[in-house]
Amino acid sequence: MNDAVVKRERSIGAQKVEAFTGEGAYHGSTKPKPKPTQPVAPVLVEEMRPTTLEAYAARGATTITEADATFPNLYEVKATIPQPTQDEIKNDGVTFCWALIDDAIAEAGPLTRRVLEEMKKHLHGDKQFVYIDSKIQWFEAGDTPVDSQHWHVDGSIAVRDERVQALGHRLLHDMRARLNRHAPPPTYLAYQSSTHCATQFATGPVTVRMPDLIPNFDGLDASVRALDPPCMPQPASSIVAFDGLSLHRAVPATSAGWRLWIRCTESDHEVRLNPSIVECYGTVFRR
Repeated sequence: MNDAVVKRERSIGAQKVEAFTGEGAYHGSTKPKPKPTQPVAPVLVEEMRPTTLEAYAARGATTITEADATFPNLYEVKATIPQPTQDEIKNDGVTFCWALIDDAIAEAGPLTRRVLEEMKKHLHGDKQFVYIDSKIQWFEAGDTPVDSQHWHVDGSIAVRDERVQALGHRLLHDMRARLNRHAPPPTYLAYQSSTHCATQFATGPVTVRMPDLIPNFDGLDASVRALDPPCMPQPASSIVAFDGLSLHRAVPATSAGWRLWIRCTESDHEVRLNPSIVECYGTVFRR
């Protein structure tokens, strides 16, 4: 059984809904993770190496320092395809959770396949893996696609180990390593079928004062909201490009309806699926 491929019929009544907490289901959640039945030592690639945390541990630092951080916020509309009907979205059937792109194209429904074939034209081709995530979700007005509305970046260098515990945390994101561009960050293409629940992207550089290592995105979100930088919602049925230094956030749906969301990730980091990730993919969160 391939957990990365999810095939099911969709209906409004079958849409999985959970209470919105703001905890952040996908953005480095601090919730305990189920241990895999067959633990495999992760392969550390330069793209995900926590160089700041390594330096802190080497000198025995016990406090986290702050510095100015500039997010360049790459955001570019690469293509727009004909907008699908609500029935086309609902009936597309197959969704993906960290599936390799060629596997996804082979299994995809007609709408998702059209999007993926267009995405392939815009790949950089400089990373080892190309993964596809997708969701077909029914939203009522006010629902969000993830359990967070924080400004954040995707693919952050999130660490849970004894070096993090020595600094008094269970999890830390090594933001300074990513901002210093020790290695090129992961890159992304994202599609969404409509604007009634459109991801919001910052569209120009944003500079904030922040710690080198952060346990969550609460402080960064507050700083970005205070600055109120130029931003825009992703256009309907568009494919946009961004990277691991691009600030964006989920916003509540403005009306009821189906939405297809697809993200293509180019990364050197090999993903090993955790059952908790597969379980929550496609859930909507409701206040």
